[in-house]
Amino acid sequence: MISFYKPNSKNTGTACSFSVNSKEGSIWSSLIKQSSWNEATKTGSFLDNKDNPKKSAKVKFSTTEVAGLLEALDKNVEFSAYHSSDKQVTKIKFSPYIRDDKQVGFSYSVNKESKENVENKQSFLLGFYFNEARLLREFLIHALQSIFKSQEVEAIKKFKNSKSNQESNKSNAEEDGELW
Repeated sequence: MISFYKPNSKNTGTACSFSVNSKEGSIWSSLIKQSSWNEATKTGSFLDNKDNPKKSAKVKFSTTEVAGLLEALDKNVEFSAYHSSDKQVTKIKFSPYIRDDKQVGFSYSVNKESKENVENKQSFLLGFYFNEARLLREFLIHALQSIFKSQEVEAIKKFKNSKSNQESNKSNAEEDGELW
């Protein structure tokens, strides 16, 4: 897992983490809105919003979508995705982050909209400086390799089980032949 915390004194920051589920073949992104700011220590907190569905979001990426994120990072282009379920629509965008007409990194936004209540919307925005984007890129490559390795292990298991079943069936057929 890799995490990025972006608190600010306006209390509008976002925390984001990416994690991998190798067996499922997916990569998850969790986002949380900032819940407080401590002026004395100049630190922000996200803890109070961790389990609040109106202040947090989870996005499940397929391997193809992760490849799209990597393409955006490698070629400095925009990646966007649209997820729809029975209850909500999620729009995802990862693109160059421009400030004062100069690129300073990449921007990641997630917008959730309820299908049942159009007033129920959540938006999350996070900027990645180039060094953070590099860390994200390396994690995503590692996550894909982890998924591929897990899929390879499962394929080998299935092959061995299939081979074992074929040999068992062949042995049973030979024994049956001797009886008749």
